[in-house]
Amino acid sequence: MESKPLNLMELLPDAFERYFAFFRPGHTEGIVPARIKELARLKVAALNECDT
Repeated sequence: MESKPLNLMELLPDAFERYFAFFRPGHTEGIVPARIKELARLKVAALNECDT
């Protein structure tokens, strides 16, 4: 029997809706393009030895 991966967005849709309402404007708006913000986030994660 194959197990189905856990889908937290399916289990907690309200929580994720609120999170993305908070996160999306900061990620997509502003002077710095979202692509550069994402590259910076990945670099910080790598420097801190975090898996992303």
